[in-house]
Amino acid sequence: LLSSLYLSHTVKVSAVEVNTPEEMFVENGTDAKLPCTFTSVEVISSAASVSWSFQPEGAATRISFFYYFNGKPYPGKDIPFKDRITWAGDLNKKDASISISNMQFRDNGTYICDVKNPPDIVVKPGEIRVRVVEK
Repeated sequence: LLSSLYLSHTVKVSAVEVNTPEEMFVENGTDAKLPCTFTSVEVISSAASVSWSFQPEGAATRISFFYYFNGKPYPGKDIPFKDRITWAGDLNKKDASISISNMQFRDNGTYICDVKNPPDIVVKPGEIRVRVVEK
């Protein structure tokens, strides 16, 4: 009589889940808050970080334009949103939102919010398709 022995090994990996609206319409010339919230089973530590990137409508590549780490915002230097970005989140409240002032038609595209909270890993960043429309 033969019996089979099955060994299973489960590695418990916790993940950060990022939530954003799928699509947003913003009036030309107005300020837009791009909402990004997340869930994480780990305590939010000083190692937590947020990065935002932008893929213009019709472009194949993404532009990283904002990084938040250790309580400080780091907006990119040579970016389409220079001097128009404000940190609007609070990592302790699991909010990684930003605001962009004076939205323009050239700001049409996909905005990607990526949150890291080690040792949690992000499975999938949040993506918001933003459409700037006439007033």
